Amino acid sequence: MPCINFITGLILSTFFVSVFANNFGEENASSSSHAESYRPPHVIVIIADDLGWNDVSFHGSNQIPTPNIDALVANGIALNRHYVQPTCTPSRTAFLTGRYPIRSGMQGFPLMAGERWGIPLGIHLLPHHLKNLGYTTRLVGKWHVGYYSVDHTPCHRGFDSFLGYYSGYIKYFDHTIRQNNETGQDLHRDCPNASKVVRNRRYFTNIVTEEVENIISHHDVENPLYLQIAHLAPHSGEPENPVEVHDIHEVNAKFGYIKDIKRRKYAGMVARLDFSVGRTIRALKNRGMLENSIIIFTADNGAQTEGLHENYGSNYPLRGLKFSMFDGGVRSSACIYSPLLKNVSRVSDELMHITDWLPTIYSVAGGNVTDLGEIDGVNQWPALRDGSASPRNSLLLNIDEVTEVAGGIFGKFKLLKGHQNQYPDFYGNNSVADADDVPPYDPTSVLNSNAGRAIAGISNAFVTSEKIIELRNRATISCRPFDQFVRCTNKCLFDLINDPCETVDISAKHPKIVERIENDFRRYNAVLMPQSKSEFDPASSPRNFGGVWLPWVRSNSSTIVSSTG
Repeated sequence: MPCINFITGLILSTFFVSVFANNFGEENASSSSHAESYRPPHVIVIIADDLGWNDVSFHGSNQIPTPNIDALVANGIALNRHYVQPTCTPSRTAFLTGRYPIRSGMQGFPLMAGERWGIPLGIHLLPHHLKNLGYTTRLVGKWHVGYYSVDHTPCHRGFDSFLGYYSGYIKYFDHTIRQNNETGQDLHRDCPNASKVVRNRRYFTNIVTEEVENIISHHDVENPLYLQIAHLAPHSGEPENPVEVHDIHEVNAKFGYIKDIKRRKYAGMVARLDFSVGRTIRALKNRGMLENSIIIFTADNGAQTEGLHENYGSNYPLRGLKFSMFDGGVRSSACIYSPLLKNVSRVSDELMHITDWLPTIYSVAGGNVTDLGEIDGVNQWPALRDGSASPRNSLLLNIDEVTEVAGGIFGKFKLLKGHQNQYPDFYGNNSVADADDVPPYDPTSVLNSNAGRAIAGISNAFVTSEKIIELRNRATISCRPFDQFVRCTNKCLFDLINDPCETVDISAKHPKIVERIENDFRRYNAVLMPQSKSEFDPASSPRNFGGVWLPWVRSNSSTIVSSTG
């Protein structure tokens, strides 16, 4: 059972009445009777870890079918220009704060277990803001933005309950992580006043799915729910067995056409993730919550085909991997579904950044975005709902003052500065040329998936097999042959509309565009905080805590820790 939430019984106050007209955007929202009838939606955010652009079938690949995720697209919106950070910790920081990670020193290499840093406690996170609007807030899965003190853990940053891991990844079955030659358990069930170490050997994606179903089935539907599902999949585990599947016999039977066993196992991890998405949507439908829900799906960054934490994912045809500022690293597979959307069953090419979700969610929840203070995200809800133009025309990809690289986008142009030596090539399986016997895409599997069937009765779209194929074709990126492409050692400007695979440097042709984006870099450099990276703290050793990774620095909070579960 989830931790008991003592706020669940709160009713929505007249605060919602006063802000609804400004934030939800209906012309007649000023009517008190209309505003009083407004029920803030349930918000479910599903974050996949290190999922490649080419690893969801709605982008055109036949190799790994993702019918449940595709069903969200068919009835919602594929977000084809949704940008994130190059790695895990910065992306989650951007999502939770609505601010570029450079503002809090959270840019750069991801947080490792035993390191003494995290999102500063003075910054309020998305769940904190939503709790102030009467939401029950729950996190299942990955945290990865700091845990060195209890005050940095999820249930002290706005979540009512947490089942998951503090660090960057764990093994799928024994839930351990090894850092600095130290190995320990990292699976916890937390409430604000208690923490329990969970010890079992069950496949983690299945644990997530069952916990999500449990949360939904026990939720008081009269109160709005914010549920963040941060999957481990398809991130790699430890190097000696980086790709773990729940049932190898089932995976071999289903994906035997994939000749590379490592890629085949990766497909099994993604399929189990997609199955989890379907069961989540079905649970919402069974509980009567789907009709008033917003479901957001995104990857935190691109796949890591090879190298550090390789998982054999594919960003084809995009250039680069995780850790890179090429689009393979920072252009994520993303979509949104909700019955509250008016213009659906479409592909959006409007510019969007992961920081935008905080003001977007806060707005549709009934909050006034001006209450959020200085943020970099913009409210995308009117554009998403109606299909209008995005309020965003530029974004900062990252400034890494340690490696001396920067990246940003203005309109259709993208500028990269510095020596881009982090996975600068093209990687990954194109699923057509590399496996001749891949079965054809089956749109009926989308219609018949758990998500497809759950949505069918309430969808605002008339979805057919032909419509699914049409959307899929529109969401697929095609590139000129990229057997030759420019090396970025100083600065490169790309036209992402005409050259989405970033092969031709056009900086010499557009000096004013280069100057415009460089001015953005200078402006952000002025507010950049140095990276918070620290060395491993021996005091954090699991040997000090019965073989478990736990907070090790004194905090103001009092939390009881139990090692059973």
